[in-house]
Amino acid sequence: MSTILKKDKNMDHYKKFGVPNNFEESLPTLKTQTKKWETVCYSGTKINNSAKITFYATPKSNPYGNIILTPGLATNTNIDPLMKPLTFWSLTHNYNVITFDTFLGDFYNQPSFESAQRNTYPEFISLLCECIKFIEPYSIKSQSILIGHSAGAAGLIDALNNLTTGGQKVNFGSVMLFAPWLTDKWKDNLTDIVYRHCDSHGMDNPHRILPIVNIFDIEQNRKTRYVTIMPEFLNNMIHSDFQPDLMNKWDTNVTIVVGEKDKKVSIEQTEQRFFDLQKQPESNRFKFIIVPNVKHSFLNLGSNTPAIINLIKSQRNKIRN
Repeated sequence: MSTILKKDKNMDHYKKFGVPNNFEESLPTLKTQTKKWETVCYSGTKINNSAKITFYATPKSNPYGNIILTPGLATNTNIDPLMKPLTFWSLTHNYNVITFDTFLGDFYNQPSFESAQRNTYPEFISLLCECIKFIEPYSIKSQSILIGHSAGAAGLIDALNNLTTGGQKVNFGSVMLFAPWLTDKWKDNLTDIVYRHCDSHGMDNPHRILPIVNIFDIEQNRKTRYVTIMPEFLNNMIHSDFQPDLMNKWDTNVTIVVGEKDKKVSIEQTEQRFFDLQKQPESNRFKFIIVPNVKHSFLNLGSNTPAIINLIKSQRNKIRN
């Protein structure tokens, strides 16, 4: 059965979890002080798109392990409302942080058909595979929790499946997938919003590309910028084969998390897939969590940050047991 997290009377006071209300003011300084290295990883395909991998080392001694963050479509770890508090909490609570920022978070001033052609879903999967292989020494030497959100979670599933099919061991103590399976309804709504934006801004769009904006990027940079994909990216992601037998072969704990008020995923579909995963030989590896009063972005920090942090703590407990 799925689990619905309960909200206690102290949920809104998440300072006791070490994430102060004004954490965003000190997060840039914290990241600067803890950043140890940054590199560019390439997919190795004919397109050879790239991602930026950054390693932040907790200032505390003897870290518990690594938190590896993979954000979704048209976002990155600098602006994502889920990734930012996870970064702050991890670095201040004895975890290192590794971030994967792919081309899905690279914003440009103008939409580009050339960019859209390069930013395919198969390319995204190939790139995530290379990122995972690049950090393998860290995931072998220290317990690691791989966390993906939305398109980032969907991509991680396919990347881990591809690596498993190729005989490569998945060296993570735990994988957490936030809102991993988006729906056709969401795709249709997003496409309609994007094309209306194009029309209202007088954009010439003969190739029907999808230039996507993010309000958090606009707020941070004081201008409108775009991540551009083709509609095929969404179709390929949404209709990618669900392969519970391969997920079972990851040989790691997997926690699937959805928000109770998420309109971009189907809780019913996600729960059915969880039931299918429970039919696998290692069914005890899989857990399904519904976080109350939370939408797709997990933006409502006051109510859900403690719940999410407790989930990460439970991953560490499962790893160590």
